[in-house]
Amino acid sequence: MNFLFQGRQCELALEKFGLRLYVELIDNDETQATQTANKIVKKLSSSMRAVESLVLAPAAPRLFRSGQATVINQHTSLRRTYEYFRERASNPFVIEDEVKHFGAGNGIAHGMTIQSGKQLMQLHSFHDLVASVNAYLSLLEHHMVLALPFQGFDPSKHSLEKFIGSRWGDKYAQVFDLTRKDDKRYYDRLVEVVERWRNTYSHGGFEKGHGSSVYLHYEGIGAIPVGLSSATERAGIFFMPATDEDINHVYELFDEFDAWLSDTRMRFAMEWITNELQVRFDPAFRAELAEAMETPEQFSKYVEYNAYREDLAANMDY
Repeated sequence: MNFLFQGRQCELALEKFGLRLYVELIDNDETQATQTANKIVKKLSSSMRAVESLVLAPAAPRLFRSGQATVINQHTSLRRTYEYFRERASNPFVIEDEVKHFGAGNGIAHGMTIQSGKQLMQLHSFHDLVASVNAYLSLLEHHMVLALPFQGFDPSKHSLEKFIGSRWGDKYAQVFDLTRKDDKRYYDRLVEVVERWRNTYSHGGFEKGHGSSVYLHYEGIGAIPVGLSSATERAGIFFMPATDEDINHVYELFDEFDAWLSDTRMRFAMEWITNELQVRFDPAFRAELAEAMETPEQFSKYVEYNAYREDLAANMDY
């Protein structure tokens, strides 16, 4: 797009490596050209607020309902985040300076003095386990949004915007069928992990039924660390944040669940997602999906074709 700004010829161009702004160079004065470019960018940025409020926002509900929306596939970046923390939790590290700093009497973790590198490694594992569970649940929520068109989701009947903003359990109940044995079994097992590791550390560190959120003062015994379940229904004693058994249990579940999704429950959706293809919600795309999913072979050809088209678009080879 060509335009004039303060007497200079300018151009906005969408190129292979992104949006570019070109400003006419007058008398080889690069400083003036840079100042002009900065003014243009500033004005464009301020005008976006008006465009959003007057044009984009009023039209958004109609576009959502008609399925005129594309969800960007962030599978790779979210998966890498999960794998990063998983690797750290499974293979904890310890630095000599840390061991020295956290020597006996200098540091306390969950009421325990760190006396060795092994205890410090356990603390690292605990932190990274919590981070990896958060990352995995974020990845799962993303997958469930991307899987909607493959599950017969119709944005004219159900709110895509509301679904995106809902809790992970509500998403699961809409994408899966909790009356089916496997769907319900995996849901219950995921809830157990979420309640222990994610919700606890997303809500101020107060654990539900598993850990040392609170110390209760038992007469004749002393202060005992307990977990909370519906405030006072159950008290469970908990002394160590995360053992190797805890870590292995979580990741074995995640691996089993991933395999079930890819091999059985959401085979077509996961094939599309792991090929890093974007997901549209318009009627034409949903109709194409329904036809392509008639056989695995036909769907794989459809994925290959769309991957080729996205590569052409990314490389601007029209």
